[in-house]
Amino acid sequence: MKKNFTQVKSLVLVALILIISFNTQVQGQSGQNGQSNAFNVSFLSIPILVSGSGYSVGSKYLFLDVAKNTNALVTILSATGGATVAILDDNTLTKPEAFSPAITVPANRNGLVEFKIEYVKANGNPKILDSLSVTAMDIDGSGSLHEVDVLDLGVGGIVSYVSNALQISVVQSGSQFTATNIGGIEYPGVDTSAKQVMFTVSNSLVKSFIYKAGANNGYGYAVTRQKGIYFKGFNYAVASPLPVKYLSFTGNAVNKAVVLNWVTAQETNNNYFEIERSFTGKDFASIGLALDGFENGTKKEYSFKDKASLLENKDVIYYRLKQFDNDGKFSYSSILVVRLKSINNIDIQVSPNPFTERLTVRFTATENTTAFVRILNISGESIINKKSDVSKGFNNLQIEGLSNLPGGTYFANILVKGQIIGSQKIVK
Repeated sequence: MKKNFTQVKSLVLVALILIISFNTQVQGQSGQNGQSNAFNVSFLSIPILVSGSGYSVGSKYLFLDVAKNTNALVTILSATGGATVAILDDNTLTKPEAFSPAITVPANRNGLVEFKIEYVKANGNPKILDSLSVTAMDIDGSGSLHEVDVLDLGVGGIVSYVSNALQISVVQSGSQFTATNIGGIEYPGVDTSAKQVMFTVSNSLVKSFIYKAGANNGYGYAVTRQKGIYFKGFNYAVASPLPVKYLSFTGNAVNKAVVLNWVTAQETNNNYFEIERSFTGKDFASIGLALDGFENGTKKEYSFKDKASLLENKDVIYYRLKQFDNDGKFSYSSILVVRLKSINNIDIQVSPNPFTERLTVRFTATENTTAFVRILNISGESIINKKSDVSKGFNNLQIEGLSNLPGGTYFANILVKGQIIGSQKIVK
């Protein structure tokens, strides 16, 4: 009898330990700002082509050290609607630790590219993550274009998002969750500052998952959209509306300076903007003020030129806007990252300027490589993305089929290995 009692007592003690351990794990899932501290994954390394040809369906890429003792394999499984991968993992416009493909969707088409992401050990064997949260960011739109993101973490996945913001619609089919932009509003950056255009799917015991990225493009020309998934969960409690609603916040290196442009759709008691700059991404300092913008229908456009000599020896610079109300309260925009390598090393010439139907892009490359010429509109939306093999030395690239573009201001960027190496402002 005493022996049995001892056994029962031991079982009760084990059960209590398990309960305490479980509660500790559950409480540890929620961190500051509502972010989940589930298994930390970061796609910071340069992808290595394992099989297939660049960016084509069936190609497989290896990302090293995405987590402790963990690598990731990314396979391009399929593509619909003529959608293609322009850049596999572009960290210039989004969180560097996110997986951030740029997807091109043809004119008047609905297109998606499907990726399979698998976690493996260093020896190539599958790695099962105890828990994983994946957040699709910045599922926004622009007029006749609406982005679409799909996440499938397997049976048992749980979705969370701001259900009453009316910016995205989330539909479940089996274990798959599809988020479609319905607001048609452009948000600056590709980050986690706008929860109304994000959604998160979480699950346990995950060794692989499916991510589809693309858009429903109603425009009469091809559009390239920067996408991104971030490996943390978020608390989607509805926050108080901000006094300013941003449509875009972009920066371009032009003639040894950086030109910042931002557009607002809604301003309530706005007094002025203070522009802040950082070379570390953490310590910001004020570099100027913007007291008023240019009225353009229901929008208001602002511009600021940073031409300080401090830029000449920098490769990367960070900007943010500090918006002040009439009562002295203030709020911050998302952080904008601008790569300044183009200012120091590459001089590009884009002509004619103004242009009508075609452009000629001339620049000097430091090696034989693959380059992308990207044309962006004033909202920072990539509308043309041309891939070209370039040779070391002088190059002359032709961009045609621009007659359907509306008149206005654009930016021509040259990207090599995911980095902007040259930029010029152009006008049609």
